[in-house]
Amino acid sequence: MTNQIQTAQTLLKRMLQSASNFKDYNVRAYLVRKTNDAYASFTKEGRELNETSAKAFSEFAEKELRWMERQEKVYELYGSERKSVLDGDGKR
Repeated sequence: MTNQIQTAQTLLKRMLQSASNFKDYNVRAYLVRKTNDAYASFTKEGRELNETSAKAFSEFAEKELRWMERQEKVYELYGSERKSVLDGDGKR
């Protein structure tokens, strides 16, 4: 596995981790779905990344990861403290 492909996979993992840090369920679910869809669009027909698609995904992922980290800070400052119904503890 080449260095570029490892970098792309590391960025994918970091994006998913950053997405899971959001407090709001809807935002978390959207960002995880968006990240997985973006990764799938850079792989062809579910195959592994090749060198050129790994480079393209890495460029995309670095930009998106910076955006996600900025948004996470904004949500921490201005987001609601109320929990979503979907974030409940499962008790009724």
